[in-house]
Amino acid sequence: MHSVSLLVTDRSPESAEHINSLLRNSGIKVHVIHTRTSVEVKRSLDHDSPVLILYADADESDAPLEEINVLADAFNVPLALFSRMDEPEKLARALSKTACFVISAEREDLLMDSVSRLIRNCENDRNSEAREQRLEELEHRYDLLLDSSRDAIAYIHEGLHVYANRAYLEALRVNHDSDIAGLSLLEMIDAGETNLKSLLKGFAKGSFPADALPVRVKRPDGSDFEANLVFSPARFDGEDCTQMMMQRRDAANELAAEIERLRFTDPLTQLHNRKAFIDELEAWVSGGRGEGTAAVLYIEPDGFDELQDELNVEVIDAVITDLAGVIRGCLAEGDIPARINDRGFAVLAHRPTAAELESVAQKILAGYRGHLVEVGDHSLTVSCSIGLSNVGRLVVNSVEIIARARKAQAEAAANGDQVVVFRPQLTAVASVNGEQQWLERVRDALSNHDFYSVQQSIIDLDGEGVQLVENITYMRGESGDHGPGDFQELADRSDLAGAIDRQIIPGLLKTLVESDERHIINISSNSIIDYAFPGWFAEQVKSTCVEGSRVILQITAQSALSNLRPAQRLAKELSSLGCRVAISMFDAERRTCQLLEHLDVAYVKLHPALTEELTANAKHQEAVRKIVEAAEAHGVAVIADEVTNTSSLAVLWQCGVKLIAGAFLRETTQVLAQ
Repeated sequence: MHSVSLLVTDRSPESAEHINSLLRNSGIKVHVIHTRTSVEVKRSLDHDSPVLILYADADESDAPLEEINVLADAFNVPLALFSRMDEPEKLARALSKTACFVISAEREDLLMDSVSRLIRNCENDRNSEAREQRLEELEHRYDLLLDSSRDAIAYIHEGLHVYANRAYLEALRVNHDSDIAGLSLLEMIDAGETNLKSLLKGFAKGSFPADALPVRVKRPDGSDFEANLVFSPARFDGEDCTQMMMQRRDAANELAAEIERLRFTDPLTQLHNRKAFIDELEAWVSGGRGEGTAAVLYIEPDGFDELQDELNVEVIDAVITDLAGVIRGCLAEGDIPARINDRGFAVLAHRPTAAELESVAQKILAGYRGHLVEVGDHSLTVSCSIGLSNVGRLVVNSVEIIARARKAQAEAAANGDQVVVFRPQLTAVASVNGEQQWLERVRDALSNHDFYSVQQSIIDLDGEGVQLVENITYMRGESGDHGPGDFQELADRSDLAGAIDRQIIPGLLKTLVESDERHIINISSNSIIDYAFPGWFAEQVKSTCVEGSRVILQITAQSALSNLRPAQRLAKELSSLGCRVAISMFDAERRTCQLLEHLDVAYVKLHPALTEELTANAKHQEAVRKIVEAAEAHGVAVIADEVTNTSSLAVLWQCGVKLIAGAFLRETTQVLAQ
């Protein structure tokens, strides 16, 4: 219920205090405000709308009754004189100056009754306004639903159109209501043996046909089609009219075609969706289409997370739609644009040379940069970052091509408003055969349970707190064992990393039952985006009776940046177990530090590159200090990993890092066979 106030104008506050006590003792909840002058009355009315202005024993020089009456009229608030009845001359003078009602100061019951009635009237007015507002919202929603309906619907009054939705206009092949405003049904409909004129007259008497009326509809352009018309009573703009639904007899075929189109179309931008794009890309990879070269461009608006925080969903959708139009306008016939996630677009382009493909990316970049997005009251410019991955003979599949384009885009997004071309590293697996061999090794290791964990202790330089242990996954091989750097990225791209996590974690949790340490467990990007993983992990924790507060799930900074929403969902769903999140490979880039704003994190582990030759690298020392400062602001502890010598400890200590792991602590490492 809204708070209710009563304004008492009197030369002394005692009268207001007495009225306040009287009303509250009677169970009337009202806030009594005392005013002495007309200026105070105006100030109070500017901030509140009382149910009544009670003019009591006010000083006429400070609060003239005429001025109070003018203010009451201006703010639409009733005015009452609170006066004794034994002073008729004084009362007559007051009423000669203004028209208002009088409450006897000698009858307190009349005051209570009047205030109670006014409060009820006020509540009724507010409820009425709320109902009217709700009705307007419902009418607005109904209009939106009607306009977006796939059924062709028109409102008819005396044989003329007064409204038609988009589907109806599309069926008649016209663009605006005005194109059919003067068009009579008698001119456009051939009802055969049915007397259409008599039928229309019957509508005014409430007589409507029970069955659909088969007709032939003539369009304004001269073409025609067969349809069934269904009539029913309706109201439009407060007037009685007839709703006419037009059902084309060939609609079944059109509906099937429309459903098939929607299967491959993003509903917001009308571009290809992810499935359709991957199908097109697979065709290129498997057979190619002519000479020249092809590439995938992956495009994301810069600062999209900030835009989502600042703007509502409707505005964000309008921005995405507008930017899709920019991309479409920069492409040639035959290029295939698509929206493949909530913020990202992909383009499959084909040109004679690789240089021309990069020119396409630069054209889109310039198009974004020079485009002004106008949505309602909002007007903004949005730059973008583009990653380009060529479709060459060494590419394994479409998923790999998109992954490479996204990796290049992530690199471009570090500074924003630029294009980065993916350049594969010249390693042993930078070929189709080499990569395929590694995939077979990973699959064989999964089948033979050749993955195991290595525990690495993390030392607290303060010697305080619970000991931390990180669990790192290794893979056994014929020529030696392999660390995660050899297989993790490939396993993630091939959707095998999630299976590795699920194979390692159950056995790992069993070893924690008798342990007092807190354990960091690394999980892959596959597990982050797996909606079933949190539930599965919770079952594993409960079945092994491990305290959730002793388990910390660690993800890489790049995985968190690429999958921020899923990472937030993962952290939220596991928080009920007491599990926390850590981020590894953490650097001093702005986007990386912003992760602390969006994720509830317990630890961050420095990128190994920052601790290399730390004593001689002032730039890295400054980066570490920046990370420590950002982490401390969010109550997050910092871990330095792969510290190779004790000479770096003093520098790390000075920078504020207290948790250390590295080669010189290797004697504490323990191998756990799974």
